[in-house]
Amino acid sequence: MNRILLVDLGERELKERQKLRARRQVLKTILETAETSGGLNSDQLGELAKINAKLKSDIVADPFYRKVAATFAQTTWEDLADPDEDTDFIHKYGLIGSQRVPDNLLGALQANEREIAGICGLLQIDGVTDDSRRGFVQKVSAAQGEYREHRELFDAAFAQLSSRYKVPLKSQAKSGLIDPQIFGCIVPDEDPEGKSRETVNTDTLPHPDDVIAVLSGRNLAAAVRKLAADGVSPNDPWLASRIENTYEMQSGVVGGAPPSSFDIPLPDLEEATDGEIVRENLDAAQAIYFAYQLEEARMPQVVERIVELFRAGLLPLSYGKTGDYLYGYYKKASERITEGERRDLYMRAFGAPGGDPSINQPNREFNDLWWRFVSSVSSFGRQLTVDRMFRSQIPLSVSQEQVRKAARDLAASLSRNCYGIAYQFSKELKTLIIEYRDLLSDQEIRTSFGARDMWQVMDQVNANYLGGTRNSHRFRTQAKCGAIVIAWLARNHQRLTNRLGEVISTNALTNPQLRGSERPMEDPTDWDLLQACEQLIAVGGIGDQRVEDFSQPVESPTITSRPIEMPQIARDVLDSAGISLPSF
Repeated sequence: MNRILLVDLGERELKERQKLRARRQVLKTILETAETSGGLNSDQLGELAKINAKLKSDIVADPFYRKVAATFAQTTWEDLADPDEDTDFIHKYGLIGSQRVPDNLLGALQANEREIAGICGLLQIDGVTDDSRRGFVQKVSAAQGEYREHRELFDAAFAQLSSRYKVPLKSQAKSGLIDPQIFGCIVPDEDPEGKSRETVNTDTLPHPDDVIAVLSGRNLAAAVRKLAADGVSPNDPWLASRIENTYEMQSGVVGGAPPSSFDIPLPDLEEATDGEIVRENLDAAQAIYFAYQLEEARMPQVVERIVELFRAGLLPLSYGKTGDYLYGYYKKASERITEGERRDLYMRAFGAPGGDPSINQPNREFNDLWWRFVSSVSSFGRQLTVDRMFRSQIPLSVSQEQVRKAARDLAASLSRNCYGIAYQFSKELKTLIIEYRDLLSDQEIRTSFGARDMWQVMDQVNANYLGGTRNSHRFRTQAKCGAIVIAWLARNHQRLTNRLGEVISTNALTNPQLRGSERPMEDPTDWDLLQACEQLIAVGGIGDQRVEDFSQPVESPTITSRPIEMPQIARDVLDSAGISLPSF
């Protein structure tokens, strides 16, 4: 019998522990640099102690699961997680109670464990994962009601899928889905950070070479919800096939799965959430902005020109992968997003010129909101730097709330204008950018143009075939820094709601010892955001006076939570006046 690993809960636990470790490192750095930073206050010392306590225990640290389990058990988490009572309601890195019995695995998940996993799965696909939100317990109760209404379908799905997908335990850790500290995690009262546990007893405890059965409660809940919506009953003679097909479709393992199967949780409009800002839309905006800046540097046009030269036999390329790629690029031209479609997307997302205004509604407020946010962050960072504050001719005064407002306005504008097909287009744009980078960096291509790197290739093609060179340094700086800014908005969109607290950590800005993220375009820190804003101001040639003007708050523009089509009667009136509006 193989252990059953609830991989979606294990992945949430991994991310929570990574966040705690990063926060602990920040606090430790402040503590170790007390002479310059002032050290930790009493609240931060308490926070550090709580983080250490969580990381020194194998018991689940994910606050979402803690709240769900406590609500399900009708008790407090402190009673539920009593270290002397290794209850079935807690999990360790995705291993729930019945899967942690060292000497005698109980086999399938128990009824309570299935119900908790199903409730967590339903809440995740609804995007209800913030336990601090008002009404969270009510959502847990609603999910529990849905589970019990379709209990027979859930039981059939658990029975069929629990042991269906078997993999080595180490493969899940290597893929970044679970924390490597799962190895030997059943040993009670042992500090997971104290020593390596990969050499534990392989007969009774989780070991890297163990074969486990992985199961995603989230995908299982999505599959059951779809079956219930389709009217499938537990007595359906094809139930087993329907469960397997639906689960694999939800998991994305089936080739050609529809975009609707992608993981895009929508906000719950019934609770006090910020429905104006959808994180997935901001993720799409990041890729589109990056592609827009490279479009301004004419990267796609350079590649198109190289293909034309290749087709005309003017490039001395050998028979290899470079020629194969150029041939494939030429043959599949009709399948790619065209320049006109890209320009339409840039117009809708950022108000950029070049698109067709008869079918697109330009985002006219983007440029103003963009520079207001960038200037607010820059001014906020400058006034925290004593040296700059003394040298500044005009003292600046930008508060956390002013930065929050500027960030919220910009994020809401981007989110509204990146609905619909923008998400799918952003995926294709990312793929094309990577292909362009690889092609322009290819040794044969660089040799053909006598260039040392891809940017020299672009300069050569721009100068000789496309009417003149472009300021590639400026556009690639704007591409990178803009991507960091939008990624920060996406990762911190919950900070932009009307909650109290810092929107930008002052400790992160005032302590130079606190370095930025290793992947600033994917997981930027507040320090990365400040550096990106400063670079955008520098390459954009924005003077101090304009930075100050932009950083001052103005009334927010009217931004709807999503695009709204104008009523037909209003369109008819404008048409009669000779004003043509785009259609959605």
